[in-house]
Amino acid sequence: MIRILLSGAAGRMGRAIAEAAGNYDDIKITHKVDVIQGFENIDKIAGDDVDIAVDLSSREGFKKALSWAVLHKKPLVVGTTGLTEEDHAAIDSAAKEIAVLQASNLSRGVNIMFEILRAAAKFTHDADIEIMEMHHNKKKDAPSGTALEMGKIISEIQSERGLTRRDGRSGMVGAREANEIGYHAIRCGDVVGEHTTIFGFSGERIEISHKSGSRSVLAEGALSAARFLAGKKAGRYSMRDVITA
Repeated sequence: MIRILLSGAAGRMGRAIAEAAGNYDDIKITHKVDVIQGFENIDKIAGDDVDIAVDLSSREGFKKALSWAVLHKKPLVVGTTGLTEEDHAAIDSAAKEIAVLQASNLSRGVNIMFEILRAAAKFTHDADIEIMEMHHNKKKDAPSGTALEMGKIISEIQSERGLTRRDGRSGMVGAREANEIGYHAIRCGDVVGEHTTIFGFSGERIEISHKSGSRSVLAEGALSAARFLAGKKAGRYSMRDVITA
């Protein structure tokens, strides 16, 4: 039995994870943490009945979850996005003491898409690159963490280009620079998540896309990550480790 402390339990993803966990005999949510009334305060949880913490909350919630996990020596899955360089450095530091799996997106399909992007980036060094993403109207950060991860993957493969980030375009911005990645964020309705990378050439283009129809795919990914991380030694892990295990 894997016993989970769920941080951000009141949110859309938290509720989806709790619902998905109810379908398994080997997983139990022992604590539901959030700042909303009716949920637990993480600072008051001793952790004796916790094997791993899963955080999909906010930046402030993430910081509390990370501190709690280090204090109680528990592995931590981080799915919260919109984190700062300071936060990433804190994860690096924590990973010296506990196992931490950080993911910009917990969906299996998205992480397979990342692998496809790695392959495509090896053959598209002269392409114009644009990344488009669409999410629900309550999402606070833009571009999404997934979109930024897509750009990071391509930039690392095409490091000689020195690709620069360009967030949207408006007005007389001039001709497109060759070595930039354009990011375009759309917020509307209840869209779970859609991401597309375009590699544009003269006369043709390649589009690589992923669309999430339900938060259940993200919830299942979070539980897969928890299963994978439980019992692991200290260090940094990713969903790539999960899908290739």
